[in-house]
Parts: sequence; structure tokens; C-alpha cells
Amino acid sequence: PPNKTETMEDYVKVATSLPPTGQLPTLIGISLILGLGKGGVPGLATVATATTVLTAPSDVPGGLGYAVALMVPILTIIDVYAAYLHRAALDWNTVWVLLPTSFVGMVLGQVLDKHMTDKGARLLVGIILLGILTLRTWKDVLIYLFPHWAIRN
Repeated sequence: PPNKTETMEDYVKVATSLPPTGQLPTLIGISLILGLGKGGVPGLATVATATTVLTAPSDVPGGLGYAVALMVPILTIIDVYAAYLHRAALDWNTVWVLLPTSFVGMVLGQVLDKHMTDKGARLLVGIILLGILTLRTWKDVLIYLFPHWAIRN
């Protein structure tokens, strides 16, 4: 079996190449969508996440993990910038409450990563995204059916 360095090199070749075998234009598009989502267009960061999962090469062992690893530094930088852009509305007390839970999620993600295949990870991400879509749609339906229950501000 190939070692991690070989498969990472295989992924980098795919990620930095042009179609039909490469996905550089796709990754540039995903990065733009991520930027739009973090800049303030609701829902686009979720679309970018789904697109990353859908377009990660399945013919490279660990391709999904490498695709996610490629996006992490981009997400980190744009998250810091998004916090700066929205600093007037940023509630640091809430951030400090949520941060430990995020670290727990990171550890849980690492444990899952050790035991999941790319196919399993794609399925898990799909289920989570469908759950988010279902909850969001259900909320909109309830607001439509029962507008007097909706929070006005």
C-alpha cells in the first residue's frame, strides 16, 4: 500500500492541476464561495463544505482528508477576518463558552477519522448537512404556518 507521503503527493497533483484530471478551478470556486459565506452571505459556507466533500477525489486514498486539510488554513484565515469584519456584533463571552465544545469536537473528529473510510466520512457529512437543511426548512415552515410565534427581531 502507498504511504501517506505518496498519497498526499497524489492529492496535490490532482488539486493543483487543470481539468480533466485536476480540480484547481473547482477549489478556486470553493474558496470564493467560502469567502462569500464568511463575508456575510448566509448558507454559502455550508454549500462550500458540501462541495468540498462532493468533489474530493475518490481515487486518491485519503483524498477527502487531504481536501479538508487543504481547506483548514483557508478557513482559519477567513474566520479571523470575518471576526474582524463583524467585531461590533461579536460577543466574546459566547465565544469563550463555545470554544471548549469546539475543541471536544476536534478531538472527536480525530477519533472518528482514525476509524472511518472516506466513504463513511462523506456519508456522515451528508447526513449532517441534510439534518441542517431539514431543521432550517422546518423552522421556515413553522414561521410560515404560525407567524405569531416567530421572533420579530
